[in-house]
Amino acid sequence: MRLCALGPLEALSSGRPVKLGGAKPKALVAALLLEARQVVSVDRLVDLIWDDEPPKSAVALVHTYVSTLRRVFASHGESAVLVTRPPGYALLVEPSDIDVEEFAEGLRAALVAERELDHQRAAALYEQALGLWRGPVFGGVDASFVRFRADALEADRLSAQEGLARCELEIGRVASAASRMAVVTAAHPYREGALGLLMRAQYQSGRQSEALATYRTGRERLIAELGVEPGDELRDLHEQVLRGTLPVPAEKVRGLRSESVGPNQLPPDVVHFTGRAEQVDQLTALSRTATKTATVVISGVGGAGKSALAVHCAHRLAPEFPGGQLFADMHRAGRTVDAVEVLSRFLRVLGVSSADLPEDADERVELYRMTVAQRRLVVVLDNVRDERQVRMLLPGSGRCLLIITSRSRLTGIAGAASIELDLFSRTESVELLSRIVGQDRLSADLDSVSTITRLCGGIPLAIQVAGAKLLARPHWPLQAMAVRLLDKHRRLDELAVGDLAIRSSLELHYSELTAVQRRAFHLLTLLDLPDFGSWVAAPLLDIGTGEAEDVVEQLVDLRLVDVAGVDSLGHVRYRFHDLVQLFGADRASATEPVDVVAEAIGRTLATWRELVQIGAARLPRVTLGLSPVSRSAVEVDPKLVADVESSPTEWFASETTAVVRAVERAYELGVDELTTRLITSLLVSPFATRNEFDGWQRTHEVALGAARKSGNRRDEASLLASLGQLFYEKDDFAAALGHFQDSLEHATAVGDDAIRAVALVGIGTVQRDRGQFAAAYDSLTEAAGPADRVEDRSVTAAVKYGLGVVFRDRGDLDAAEGAFHECVDAYREAGDLRGQALAVRGLSLCRRAAGRAAEAADLSRQAVDLLTEAGDRLGATYARQSLSKALIRQGRLSGVREVLSACLDVCTAHRDRFGIALVTRTAGELALAENDLALAQQLLTSASELWRELELAVWDARTQRDLAAAKASSDPVAAHRHWAAALDVFRAAGSREAAELASTTPREWFDRIRLQTGL
Repeated sequence: MRLCALGPLEALSSGRPVKLGGAKPKALVAALLLEARQVVSVDRLVDLIWDDEPPKSAVALVHTYVSTLRRVFASHGESAVLVTRPPGYALLVEPSDIDVEEFAEGLRAALVAERELDHQRAAALYEQALGLWRGPVFGGVDASFVRFRADALEADRLSAQEGLARCELEIGRVASAASRMAVVTAAHPYREGALGLLMRAQYQSGRQSEALATYRTGRERLIAELGVEPGDELRDLHEQVLRGTLPVPAEKVRGLRSESVGPNQLPPDVVHFTGRAEQVDQLTALSRTATKTATVVISGVGGAGKSALAVHCAHRLAPEFPGGQLFADMHRAGRTVDAVEVLSRFLRVLGVSSADLPEDADERVELYRMTVAQRRLVVVLDNVRDERQVRMLLPGSGRCLLIITSRSRLTGIAGAASIELDLFSRTESVELLSRIVGQDRLSADLDSVSTITRLCGGIPLAIQVAGAKLLARPHWPLQAMAVRLLDKHRRLDELAVGDLAIRSSLELHYSELTAVQRRAFHLLTLLDLPDFGSWVAAPLLDIGTGEAEDVVEQLVDLRLVDVAGVDSLGHVRYRFHDLVQLFGADRASATEPVDVVAEAIGRTLATWRELVQIGAARLPRVTLGLSPVSRSAVEVDPKLVADVESSPTEWFASETTAVVRAVERAYELGVDELTTRLITSLLVSPFATRNEFDGWQRTHEVALGAARKSGNRRDEASLLASLGQLFYEKDDFAAALGHFQDSLEHATAVGDDAIRAVALVGIGTVQRDRGQFAAAYDSLTEAAGPADRVEDRSVTAAVKYGLGVVFRDRGDLDAAEGAFHECVDAYREAGDLRGQALAVRGLSLCRRAAGRAAEAADLSRQAVDLLTEAGDRLGATYARQSLSKALIRQGRLSGVREVLSACLDVCTAHRDRFGIALVTRTAGELALAENDLALAQQLLTSASELWRELELAVWDARTQRDLAAAKASSDPVAAHRHWAAALDVFRAAGSREAAELASTTPREWFDRIRLQTGL
C-alpha cells in the first residue's frame, strides 16, 4: 500500500484509491503515518486526533476507526498494514511507500549530488522530489500535530525549490530558475536565499536593472516589516550586480538571443500578483518545450485573474521571446473587437506601414502569419468571446506563444492547452489582501480579515477591490469593511472602487445572454438554492427538461453557473457563486414582474411537492406525521418520476438541501404558503430516516411561522408535534417535551383528536425514556382514546408500542408481550413494515428479559431483515445491537465485537447520541463477558458519561450495575457504590431491575455472566 500526504491525504492499493473515511479517521492515519513502523498508544492517538480536547467516547471511537480501516484495507488485500501492538497500533508501511519519507530521501540524495558538483543529476533528483507534491500537505486533516509537521515539510519544499534553482543556474536553465524563484519570493518575501537566486537568474539573463529592483524591493520590505537589513551574502551579491562583476557562465546560459528586441504592447505587470504557482509553471513549461507555436487558453469565472495571469507570465517570459510581446483586449468599451482591427494594429507595430496593409481580410491574415513566422513572439489575446473571434489571429508557424483569456474554454481551438483558474483558497485570499494593505493592518483584526475574504468568495478581483478600498481609506478599521460586506444588499456596490468593480466584470457575462437564458438566470438566482439539478429550470420557465438542461449548460459555458458535482443518480448538480447569485437576484428584482416570479416559483414548488410525495411514499414511515391537505396533481416529467421511484433514498440525498432552501425562499418571497407547508409535512419521514436535523428544523420553523401568521392553530399544533419528534430524535428530551405539550394544548383547543393522540404519544415516549414510567403509562393510556377515533392505525400502533415498553420496564412481561403483539397487528393493518419490525424487536427484548435468549436472538434477526427491507439503516442498527446483546446472554461471543463496531459507525454517522451510548454500553457488557475487566470499565464509564449528558437516569443506572460487576473483584468499595446508586434509581422509577438487584450482589451478577458465557 502507498500512503501519500504531500497533498490531500490518500492511500493507494495497486494504484487504486482506498477510502479512508472522514476527517477523524484520516487524522488517525496521519498520526500513524508520521510514526510509521512504530507503536502509537491509544492515549496518544486520542490526544493527537482531538487536539487534547477529546469527547468522552474518544477511546471507543479510536477502536471503531481502526476496525473500519482494517476492513477497508483487507478488502484491498492489505490486511497486514494496520496492526495491534499494545498499548496501541502501528502502521507497517515501507519508507518507499510513504511519499513524505520518499521526499526526505530524495532531498537528501539531491543535496549529496549538488555537493559533489553533479548539478545535472542533482537537478533531476530535486525535480523528482518536488514532483511528489500534489497540494497543501495532509489535505483533509485538521489537527494541530499535522499543522506543525506541515510547516516543517513546507520549509523542506522551499529548500528543494531553491536547490533546484541553484542547479538550473549552473546547467543553463536560467529562465526556469528565474520563474521558479519569482514564485517563491512572491509567496515568501523574507527568504533571502530565494531573493539572491532570483537576482542571479535575472542578471544572467541580461536583466541587471530587474535584479537591482528585486534587491531594492526585498530590502525595503525587510526593513519596513521586520526592521532588519539584508544579510551579508545578499548585500555582497547586490554589490556585484551593481558593479557588473557577478560571474556569468555564458557558455551555459540558454535563452539569450542575438535577435533584436521587438515591440512590447503588454500592460504593466500585476503589482500584487499572488498564487497561481502551478499555472505559472505549466505555462512556462509549455513555452520552453514547444517546437512550434504553443497556444494556451486561460479560462475561468469573471474576476478570477485570467488577464492578470496572462500579463504576468508574458512579462516573465519576455526574455525567452525577444521578437516582441503583442497584446489586444478583444472586448473593449462594451463592444466585441473585430479580429481584422486587431490584425491592423499588430501588423503596424511589427513594422508594416499602413500603405502596405492589404484591404482583403484573407490577405491581411496571410501577411500577419508570414511576418510572425520569423519571430519569437508572445501574443496575448484578452477577453475573447469565442473561437471565431481569434482564428484570424492564430500564428501559422514559427515558435510563438499565444496566450488567450476567455470565460469559455474555447475547446474548438485545435491543439490549445487549457488552464482553468479556480477560485482562491482562504490562504491565498488573505495573502493577496496582505500584499495590498499590509500585514500589520491585517494582524490587528484577524476576525474581520476572515469575514472579508470569505465574503469575497475567493474571487481575486473582489479581494483586490476590497484591498484597494481599504488602502484608499487608511482610517477605516477592517471591521468597517467587513460590516459593509455582510449586508448582502449592498455587497456588490461595496466591491467597487475606481474602474475596478465585480459588477462590471459580471456584466460582460450577462450581456451575452439570450432572452431565455436571462430569464433562467434571473429566476434561478432568485430561488438562491445551495445546488440544483437542471430540471428545476423546466417548471421555472415552463419548458421541457431537455431544453432546461441545455439552458443551464449554456449558463455554465458563460461562467454564470458552476458545476457542483454529480449526484449518486448520475445527474449533474449546479450552483451559483455567492456574488453571481447576488448580481442575478438584483437584476431579477429590477426586471421580472412580481406575478411572473410568483407563478414560476409556484410551478416549481408544485413539481417538488409531487416528487417529494412520490419519494416519501416509498420510504419507511419514521414519525407520526399528520396527513396534509390533498392537492391536485401536476404534470411531471416521467424521467423525474422514474428517478424518485427507483431510488428514493438517493433522490432525497440529492434534492433535500435544495428543497429546504426552496421552502424558505418561497416563504420569504410570499409565494404559495400552502404548498410550502405541504412539502414540509411530507419531508418529515425522509429527514428522520437520515437524522438530517438542520433541514428538518429549518423547514418546520418556516411553516410554523406561516401557520402563526395566518392564525391556523391546527397547522401550528401539527407542526409543533413534528418539531417535538425532531428534538426527540436529537436526544434533546426537554425541548421535545415542551413542543409536544404545546402541540397538545393547541390540538385540544381546536378539538383535533389525531394531533392530540400524536402529542400524547410523544409526551409518553419522553417520559418513558426518562424513567417516569407511571406518568408515561398515564399519557399513553390517555392517547389511546383519541387514537381509536382516527383512521390512522399507526397512531394506535404507537400507543401499543409505548405501553409495551412501559410494561416491560416495570416487569410485567406478559402484558408487554400482549401489547407488542397488538402493535404488530396494528402496523400490519397500516401497511407499515418498519413499524412491524420495531414491534418485533420489542418482543425480542421481552424474551431476553425473561431469560429466553435464543428466542430473543431469533426475533432480533427477524427485525434486522425487516428493517433492512424497509430501508431503515438506523433501525436495523438498533436491531443488530439487540441481537448482539442476546448473543452475549447465550455466551456466543464470536463476531459480536465487529457487529458492535459497525453499529457504532452508523450511530456516529447519524449523530445519534442515544445509539452511541447504547452501543458503547453493550460493548462494555461484551468485554465483561470476555473477562476483559479493564476494557469493560473503560467502555461502561464512557457510556455512563453519555447517559448523564442525556439526563437518562434509568439507562445510567443499568450501566452502573454493570460497572459494579466489572469492579467486584478489584475494587469492592467502588462496586458497592455503583450498585447502591443503581438500586436507588430503579426503586424510584419502579423498574423491574429493582427486584433483581435487591436479591443479588455485584459479584453474583458477574458470576452469572461468567456462567452464561462458559468462562
